Amino acid sequence: MDRRRILLASGAALALGLSSAGSVRAEGAPGASFTQYADPQDSFTLKVPANWGFGEGELSGNASFSGASGGRRTLAWFPENVNPRDVNVTITITNVSVEFTKLGSFGTPFTFASNLVNSQDRSYMLRGPEWARRNEPVMVAKLLDAGEVSNKYFLEYTLQKVPDEPKRHLYTAVALGYNGTYNRLYSITAQSLEELKPQYEATLVAMVKSLSVPPTKF
Repeated sequence: MDRRRILLASGAALALGLSSAGSVRAEGAPGASFTQYADPQDSFTLKVPANWGFGEGELSGNASFSGASGGRRTLAWFPENVNPRDVNVTITITNVSVEFTKLGSFGTPFTFASNLVNSQDRSYMLRGPEWARRNEPVMVAKLLDAGEVSNKYFLEYTLQKVPDEPKRHLYTAVALGYNGTYNRLYSITAQSLEELKPQYEATLVAMVKSLSVPPTKF
């Protein structure tokens, strides 16, 4: 799998149709703030707020790279008292080629983060004539922070389709792990509308930091 497709997989949260995902209620112990989700298929764990909704689906992929399939398994969690598209956490799991054995294969944290955010940014179009945009919204992406902690790359950034949509605040972490069959890229993205950030930031950051994946085999 090439770097461009990996970057697209890392940003897949924006493409997942949460409103159409089959949802169930995530159960937790009475009075508990979080419950631990343990995934039987891809062997990762994640802390999830009790009583958040859950959905699972598959994003289309490309079968030209080695792995079980070109699809990207995607799981999503969201609070049930707001629109799922306004606040959500998604994990996308993608097969990677055997030569990708460590995160350094994707470059430094800043390089990886810059490539991911820049792949979505079209702010340069705002500097051109209005007629060239054909009255279509323009995606503006801005990287705020990037780093590496405990074998995971972390990045924080904002996205906004100008002028039609409100700004979104996103936190992403990526890690490599072995699910028992393949090395996989695990990408978790937590996002909220900027106006909801004060209410949900602590929860979203805690979820992103809680992601634990199995070690790589090779």
